[in-house]
Amino acid sequence: MRASLDWAFSPNGDPQIGVSLTIAVVPLWIQLSLLHECRDQVARALRSLDDSDPATAHSRMQLSAALGWSLMYGVGRAREAGAAWVTTLELADRLDDRDYRLRALWGLSIDQFNNGEFRTALAYARRFADQVKDSDDAIELIMGDRILATSLHYLGDQTSARDHVDRVLARLADVRHQAQIVRLRFDMRVSTHYFQARILWLQGFVDEALRVVERTIDEGRAIQHALTFCSVLGQAACPIAFLAGDLDAAARYGAMLLEHTERHPIRLWHLWACGFDALVTTKRAGAGGLEALHRALKDAGDASFLPRFLLLHGELAACLGEAGDARQGLALVDETLARCEARDEGWYLAELLRIKGELLLTQAEQGAAITAKEHFRRALERARQQGALSWELRAATSLARLQREEDRAAEAAALLQPVYDRFTEGFGTADLKAAKALLDALR
Repeated sequence: MRASLDWAFSPNGDPQIGVSLTIAVVPLWIQLSLLHECRDQVARALRSLDDSDPATAHSRMQLSAALGWSLMYGVGRAREAGAAWVTTLELADRLDDRDYRLRALWGLSIDQFNNGEFRTALAYARRFADQVKDSDDAIELIMGDRILATSLHYLGDQTSARDHVDRVLARLADVRHQAQIVRLRFDMRVSTHYFQARILWLQGFVDEALRVVERTIDEGRAIQHALTFCSVLGQAACPIAFLAGDLDAAARYGAMLLEHTERHPIRLWHLWACGFDALVTTKRAGAGGLEALHRALKDAGDASFLPRFLLLHGELAACLGEAGDARQGLALVDETLARCEARDEGWYLAELLRIKGELLLTQAEQGAAITAKEHFRRALERARQQGALSWELRAATSLARLQREEDRAAEAAALLQPVYDRFTEGFGTADLKAAKALLDALR
């Protein structure tokens, strides 16, 4: 395990920037302890400086950046990092310090992303990319494409996100692995691969996404970095296996993440793993895991609004409907849809609209089928706009099934067949099998 911290103090407590401490193969709790100590020492050093003295501006800029890093990667303090990065950027602009301007833009983009401000995160990402577009430094170019890919993926623009991911991977082939760790403080190759897998699945390249998942698990194990391995499992392996309908693989990856987060004190990922395990249990054996899924989301508190928890909210709503509690499911899906629309968190929006349509179909109210149909069509439109073929297939299948029940088989087949025909792989997965079975029935 490797980490890097910029210590912003000397033994006598005076600000001293540029002294670096590298930690190699140490337990995560020691790294978190060092982050905590770094944060306290930096805050003390900042309090000792006179904000009105121009001579201290450079030191305050460097200390603010160190505070931003320590808050962002510490435990439970990420929301406080934004102010430190704003100060860093203001001072970097005033001093025309390109290096710290880039650090601040990167930090602010991540901070806004973590707090659900996806459009603002994209604005900072674009400013970062614009700053480095003429650079001859490969890692700066990689960082620009990587942060754009992340923002665009969660906003829902999978086509553009894929373009940036492909550029990152092409450039990484020419960069030494150790150089990535030292400059970026995390493994760029592994983190890019798990985002690549997510985008591939959404675009309909299901088998390729699953192959990337397997390779990324091996890469994640090899680098022995606890937080990165959580992301490998929680951002890619678990959700992609689940969405592909392979509940055995999903259970296996979920158990792997649970064991990993029990060995390392990573609370939010542990709560997510508990919720995911409960979701898989529910899908396998009925409503047995619903209470545990509810509890995990409740225990996560405000953190349950992080992007990684969105799948659990949507699937909980769907499971409530399957368990006969469609009203509670509709209340949850409406709340989740409102959150996504307010935050421009678009990557899962088409599926939420489809889930709401399915929940509406269980209602006896007059006009429920018409409203459900409207949601399926909105889901289809959103999926097409985003280049998310997998969501498009789900929405088309739901709408075609409803049209079949209305004795409109020809219309249903005309809707579903062209979507199904655009797939070139993944024919053994649950969604494609369901679509094929429906097409056969329509004939």
